Amino acid sequence: MKLALALQLTLLAYHQIFTRFDFFPFNGARFSKPTERIGEAAFNGLLMGFVPASYLFGWNVLLRYGAPYYSILFACELATWFVPYFFGASPKWQEIYSRIQARTIMVLPRRGDNPTPNLEHLILMALTLVTAIATAVAFSVLPRATPPNRWVVLGIGLVMLYGIAHTHWKRTARIL
Repeated sequence: MKLALALQLTLLAYHQIFTRFDFFPFNGARFSKPTERIGEAAFNGLLMGFVPASYLFGWNVLLRYGAPYYSILFACELATWFVPYFFGASPKWQEIYSRIQARTIMVLPRRGDNPTPNLEHLILMALTLVTAIATAVAFSVLPRATPPNRWVVLGIGLVMLYGIAHTHWKRTARIL
């Protein structure tokens, strides 16, 4: 439980620090608009903050959704970066990537003009994955741990994935 909580807080701190502050060339915060930084930090900070708060204060309703949250977050991070990396990005995501991330440290080979996940985001994804595993293990050993409704979890995941697909993925054909 302590390891999961430590990882949750580390992930939250990592995200907030590298979203809000300029560490160029590690991140591209200097190239983003203040409203973009504040919006991302607030939205993701709120979502990421609910899980450790639920563990600290024993909020059972939120605690039940903490375990799948990090798995959904990891899937969304993969969808945000690796689908456009391999298959191309929407014009909006391409513009944001070119403006903010394109000049940061990359360890993966570039694939033409496709957005390449930078080192900052690869570390974030690894930290999210480790946090997801530790949180799932911690939740599984809690006394009277009631698993979340799988349909609610699936619904939340699909809504988030749809949002990412709509804003980040290249669409080569329109469906009427």
